[in-house]
Amino acid sequence: MPEIWLGYGSTDVVLDIKQENLLSFYPELNLLSDDNIKEILTEIKFSKKTLIFPLSSSRSILKIISLLIESNKHDITKEIEIGTFSDYFLQIKDYYDDNFKIFRIEKKDFYEKIKKFDNVIFISKIGYEPLFGFSGTPTMLLRSFVHNLMDEIFHSNEITRPNSGELGEPLKVALEFYDKLGFCSIEVLSNQYGISRLYYGFNSTFIKSAIFDFKSNTNFNLNEQKALIISAGPEPENHITLTKSLYSLWNSIGILKNHGTAVLLAENSQGIGDGALTMYLEGRLNLSEIKKIKYVNGLEHLIYLENLKNEYYLGLVSSIPFYYTKTKLGFNTFNNVKEVLQNMVVRYGKSSKVIISPDPNITFFIKQ
Repeated sequence: MPEIWLGYGSTDVVLDIKQENLLSFYPELNLLSDDNIKEILTEIKFSKKTLIFPLSSSRSILKIISLLIESNKHDITKEIEIGTFSDYFLQIKDYYDDNFKIFRIEKKDFYEKIKKFDNVIFISKIGYEPLFGFSGTPTMLLRSFVHNLMDEIFHSNEITRPNSGELGEPLKVALEFYDKLGFCSIEVLSNQYGISRLYYGFNSTFIKSAIFDFKSNTNFNLNEQKALIISAGPEPENHITLTKSLYSLWNSIGILKNHGTAVLLAENSQGIGDGALTMYLEGRLNLSEIKKIKYVNGLEHLIYLENLKNEYYLGLVSSIPFYYTKTKLGFNTFNNVKEVLQNMVVRYGKSSKVIISPDPNITFFIKQ
C-alpha cells in the first residue's frame, strides 16, 4: 500500500491508499541547478539604490533573494534593501541576519515608499488562480492594494465559476496596471524539490510569454473524475487561513464529474482570515447583495460556494471548528485524511480511482 505525503500547514500528513485506487499527479518539473540560477540572475542589473520586493515567503523566493544579494555583495556602489508587505515580513526577516536592511511596507504607503528607490525588483511565484486565471506579480499587487481595480474587475465581469488557467478580462486589467509601473519582476516556477524556471522582465509581454510556457509544463489531460483529494500545497503560507487555502480547491475542481467529490486539506492555523468569509459568518454580508458591495478579500469564494455546492460534494479537513465550516459554510467536514478516503470508497466503490493533487497552484487538469 503506497504512502502519499501531503502538505498540511507546517507539517505533512500521510495518506495510505491502495494502488488500484490511486490516480496521482505530481508536476514533473526539470529543476535548475544553483549554477543555472546564478547565471540567469546575473542578467538582472541593480541600480545604485535597489529594492527587492518579495510577494511571498516561499523557500524558492528566499533562495532567489539570497542569490541576488550574493551576486551583488562585492559592489559597494550598490545599496540593496528588502521590503515587503506585513503578510510576509516576519518570515522573511527571520530568514536573514540583522546586518541586512529589511522593512515592512504598509499597503496604503506602497507608492510613497517604492518611489524612493532607483530600481524595484518584485519576486513572486507564478501559478494558477481562479479569479484572474493565473497568479504572479501583477495579480498579487492588485489584490494587495489596488482596491479600485479589484472592485472594477469584480463588478464588470460575470463571476460565477472558477476561471483557473484562462486568459480573461481580469488578467488583462492586471497586466495593463503592471505595464504602468515599469518595474522589473521575477516570476518563479518551483515545487517542493526546487526551482524549475525563472521568468523576468518589465512589462506584460514577458508575463504573457511566461504564462504560456508555465501552462505548457504544468497541465494534465485526463477524463472527468469522481474523486479528488487536494492539499493546499507544500508551502505553509497557503495553509494559514481558509480564505488563502480555498484558491487551491477552485484551481482543481473543474476536472470533476457532476456530483463528484473534492476534499481540501488545509490546516488554517489562523482561522478563516480577514475579508468576505468572516463578514459572512458574522452576519455582516448577505449573499443576495454580493454584487452590490465593494470588493473585499475572498468575496469570490462565496460566489463559487453558492454556485457549486449543489453540483459537487465539497469537503474539508481543517483545524477550524465544524460549526463554521460545516454548519455555516456548508462544507462536508472530516477529522483526517483517512476518513476522507473511506468516504470516497463507500461513495464510489472499492475500485474507484482517486486523484491526489499535492500542489494545485502549479497543477492544471484539462478535460479530454
